[in-house]
Amino acid sequence: MSSVDLLARFWDDPVDYDARPASTEPKRSRPRRVVTLVTLVIVGLLFAAAYRNTVAAAPGQAEAHEKLREDIAQQRLENGESAAEAGKLRDEVNELRDDLIGSQDQVDQLHDTEALAGLRAVTGDGMTVTIADGPGPEDSSRTDLGAVYDKDLQLAVNAAWAYGAEAVSIDDQRLTSTSSIRAAGKAILVDFAAVESPYTIKVIGPDEMLEQFETSAIAETFADYEKRYGITMTVTQDSDMTLPAAPASALNHASPKEGN
Repeated sequence: MSSVDLLARFWDDPVDYDARPASTEPKRSRPRRVVTLVTLVIVGLLFAAAYRNTVAAAPGQAEAHEKLREDIAQQRLENGESAAEAGKLRDEVNELRDDLIGSQDQVDQLHDTEALAGLRAVTGDGMTVTIADGPGPEDSSRTDLGAVYDKDLQLAVNAAWAYGAEAVSIDDQRLTSTSSIRAAGKAILVDFAAVESPYTIKVIGPDEMLEQFETSAIAETFADYEKRYGITMTVTQDSDMTLPAAPASALNHASPKEGN
């Protein structure tokens, strides 16, 4: 075959270097298949063990959760009893103090000052503002826009003070000049005491306070909340309300007067 004929053959029948005979394709080795199968079996066993442990631990977790709830309820009950006992002791101490003062005018002046400071129980006419959560979302993973926040209670309380409130309490927690309303997780605390929906705000103040509150910007805000999120706020006139005294705050910098 001449060189011319050889070139013509390559031209008419080119060699495909990418093509590979079927017989030359690499075959998966048996050991590799065994390793893959063993790996899948081990992964399956791990998932099965994890599921079994989760199911086995579920009753214990539910029991522990229920026990925790019972402990919290018991502690709240004990705290309430301790607070009531502390209130009785405080009244006894105040009576002894009044006896030592002697002058009735001075005693009356002291009582008025304590009432204004929130450190003495008071009785009077005013209004009751009740704020309640709206319906929660069906999907628990979504944000609960129907929940009342601490700032909502702050707005209502500040509006009451602005319209002449003389004494305010939230769920029987008397507010003072140093009181705080803040969130702790999903709970709302008033001076470290948890309050729950519906939140009852009792306000003692002048007669015109109710009308001013109902026509205020705060009332319009909550009306919008009700349309959007289902949060409700009702305002009713109330009379002869009794608001408890707030716990006396600790004295950190006071010292006895010389000569006493």
